[in-house]
Amino acid sequence: MGLRSFVALPVEKGGGVVRLTSEYNDDSEVNQSRTNLAYGLDHRQTLLLGVPYRLSPNGSDRVGDVSALYRNIIIQKDKFNSTVRLGLLGGFILPTDDDRDAAIPLGFVTTFYSGRTEIDIDALYQIGLSDRKDSGRYDISWQYRLSPAEYPDWGVGSELGSVIELRGNWTQDEKTIHEATLGLQWIHQKWLLEGGAVRDVNGPHETRFLLGVRFHF
Repeated sequence: MGLRSFVALPVEKGGGVVRLTSEYNDDSEVNQSRTNLAYGLDHRQTLLLGVPYRLSPNGSDRVGDVSALYRNIIIQKDKFNSTVRLGLLGGFILPTDDDRDAAIPLGFVTTFYSGRTEIDIDALYQIGLSDRKDSGRYDISWQYRLSPAEYPDWGVGSELGSVIELRGNWTQDEKTIHEATLGLQWIHQKWLLEGGAVRDVNGPHETRFLLGVRFHF
């Protein structure tokens, strides 16, 4: 999956994934972390949880809103060296501060994989409750396996892949901010190390650096 979105990752029945990421804004010197959890109810149904946390600067209200999503894969076509998937997303956003209201996210995620290339596309529309404004986001990620060029006849070793990503964030009565990401992923069977640089396309033109690690159980 890509660097900015967690919803495309397949999880087997009873399997779990923990993802820890840190994103540092070089212009504002703000460092944000995020913990994501995924649990496979079966090969088509997955629960996804996310909790953001501000590492710096110090101050109050450092824990962001908790997101919980349910994903149901309604289309899955697997071939020897390719996959097509389409899943529906739904859940809730639970605020951790009394000054914020909840939201209900609804959306979809689709994956196209063939050979050394994978494309993940997802979109979420968040219906704000009470005084919370509606919002939304999209994420388009293209991943390419740099090494190995071909898989060995037996066993799966480590892989090195590149990531090019376009992401957009929209809030009611405000313009959509688009962001471009370039990164690398070092993939092993049970864990993954990833990192990249994020740049605003039409926003304040800030640069952020992303570093993450993922564990599969």
